[in-house]
Amino acid sequence: MVFGVGLLFFSSVTFTAKPVQSFISGLPAGYVRPFSEKEYVAPSLPVSRPLLPMLREKNIIYSATMTAKTAMVVDDGSGTVLFKKNTDEVRSLASVSKLMSALVLNDLITDWATSTTITDEDVDPSSHHIFVGERYTLLDLWKVALIGSSNSAIQALVRSTRLSEGEFAVKMNEKAKALGLYSLRFVEPSGLDSRNMGKAGDVLRLLKISLQADRISEALRQPDYFATPQNGKKSHQVWSTDWLLTNWIPNNFNKEILAGKTGFIEESGYNFVVRVPGSGSHIIRVVILGAATNEARFIEARDLSEWIFANFVWPEDDEYHSLAASR
Repeated sequence: MVFGVGLLFFSSVTFTAKPVQSFISGLPAGYVRPFSEKEYVAPSLPVSRPLLPMLREKNIIYSATMTAKTAMVVDDGSGTVLFKKNTDEVRSLASVSKLMSALVLNDLITDWATSTTITDEDVDPSSHHIFVGERYTLLDLWKVALIGSSNSAIQALVRSTRLSEGEFAVKMNEKAKALGLYSLRFVEPSGLDSRNMGKAGDVLRLLKISLQADRISEALRQPDYFATPQNGKKSHQVWSTDWLLTNWIPNNFNKEILAGKTGFIEESGYNFVVRVPGSGSHIIRVVILGAATNEARFIEARDLSEWIFANFVWPEDDEYHSLAASR
C-alpha cells in the first residue's frame, strides 16, 4: 500500500523542460566562448554535458587585422563555435556554390567514364582550363571543376545530366533543404550569379557534408591536375585555387587533411571555406566571406586557425581537466 501511495504521488509530479541559458554573454565584441551549433532544450533534472574545447585564458580575444566581412570557426568534431564575426549576414557565395553542385552531380551521375565534347554554351570566357572542341570524361571535368573551380567544367557536367540550369538549381535548393541548410539559396550551379547566397554557419556545414563524399574530398585535397583531352589536343595543368593547399601562402597544415573551396565575384568579395588540421586529432572548419583580396582570404584563414590552435584546449589534451577544474 505504501508503495502504491508513493507511486501515485510520483506520477502526479511533472518535470518541465527549460531552455538552456546562453553562456556567451559578457564577452568582448568579436569573440565568444564555445557553444554548440545546434540549439537544444535541457530537462530540469541534472544531465551530463559534453566536454567542449575551451580557452586557455578567459576572455582573450583575436585582435589581428581581418578584412573579411564575415568569418566563423567551428570545431569539426563537436560543432562548437570557436569564433564568429557578423555570422547573421546572408552573403553571396560565388564558387563556394560548387560544393552544392558537386553534391547534386554526385547523386545524378552514375557513369563517370562517359565522355562529352565541350561546346560554346559550356564555356565561360573567364575560365581558361578547358576549351571548345575538347573531349573529356565526366571524371576529368569533375576534377577540373573542383580543383580549378572551372565554371566551364561545371556547366558541361550539368549539361550531361540533361537538366536545364534552372532545373538543376531546383535540385540544389531541394538538397539544401533536405540537409537542413535553410539559409542557402541557389539560382545556378557555378556561382557566377550573386543571388547564390547563404550564412556562414550553413557554409561550414555544407563543407563538412561535402567532404563526407569520397569523390569530393579527394578532389579538394589535390593541389593540381593534368586535364588531358581524349581527342589528342594539348593537356592543361590545373592548379588548385586553394593557396593553402598549394602552399603559395606558406603554412604547416597537414595537406592530407586540409581541404577547402574558394569563391569570388565582385558582389561577394573573396570567399574561402576550409577544413584545417592542427596537432593530434584537432580539426577545425573556417569560413572567410568577403575578404578584400585574393591573398587576404588565405592569410586570414591561416592566421585565425593558428590562433585557435594556440589558444584553445581540447578534451583529449593533457591539461584540459586540470584547467576545467580550476574554473
